[in-house]
Amino acid sequence: MATLNFNSGKNIIIPTEDDMTYRGLGGDDVYIISQAIESNTKIQIIDTEGSNTIQLIDGLTIANSLFTKNATRLTLSNGSEITINGADKFTYETSGNSTTGDIGQKWTYSDFVKGMGVTEGPPASGSKNGTVNLLINDNFEVPEETNNDDTSSIEYTIVNIDVSSDTTITATSSPEDFRYEVGTDGVSAEGSYEVIIDGFDKSNDKLTLVLVGGDSNLTTQEFDSIENIEVSSNPFNGTQIFFASPASTDDSGTLTLSGIEETFTDTGLWTATTYTVEIIADINLV
Repeated sequence: MATLNFNSGKNIIIPTEDDMTYRGLGGDDVYIISQAIESNTKIQIIDTEGSNTIQLIDGLTIANSLFTKNATRLTLSNGSEITINGADKFTYETSGNSTTGDIGQKWTYSDFVKGMGVTEGPPASGSKNGTVNLLINDNFEVPEETNNDDTSSIEYTIVNIDVSSDTTITATSSPEDFRYEVGTDGVSAEGSYEVIIDGFDKSNDKLTLVLVGGDSNLTTQEFDSIENIEVSSNPFNGTQIFFASPASTDDSGTLTLSGIEETFTDTGLWTATTYTVEIIADINLV
């Protein structure tokens, strides 16, 4: 994906070009998402400097939306995908359009996500899908706060998996975030070794698969769809992830959550509903 860098001024940017990363530099930039984007276009927005705004013009239909704590992917009704990295740093303006002088309603990322249908806000881990075929107009609103228990405040001890041989890692009683690096091509960055996590706690622990060189986060099903990835689950071995091996070896790397068994959906792709999994691009890693 090519990159188009802008200057440090206050730019009004209208992303339209396919397979392009739009990167704002210094300055408070405005990105206008509109029907000018042609069908099946893939666009990425990255802007870590200044106070920046994503404008979604009136009448725009968001066919599908996917949210993580710091990234989002919006799919328009014509199949175009807009991925926003560092999404939690942007302001979102619905029904706004700086080129026509239309002033919309401005939202924080958390409120925008709620208005898009994830009523509890951005997930602390993993990803959530918003409302299908949501029309952007003046009726866009954020649901009122509820009194649901907040389970997003777990503080994890990060366990970076780095091995040079077959290894069994025993979880402790504290909440832990086990991080395993893998390339976007499905090749394990940890090598062709068998890694077993024993004692993984469904309620308190988390598995984070870090996509080295990735430009967006994935759901478990999207990850399982990568050509060189295979995920299985059974009562004997638990949940096992098989990674493609480097070209110089014959064996595949494996990561096993011992004792963690779950039935997948009818598609046969990895679905984790009883434990927490996050598949995150390294550029989004906190």
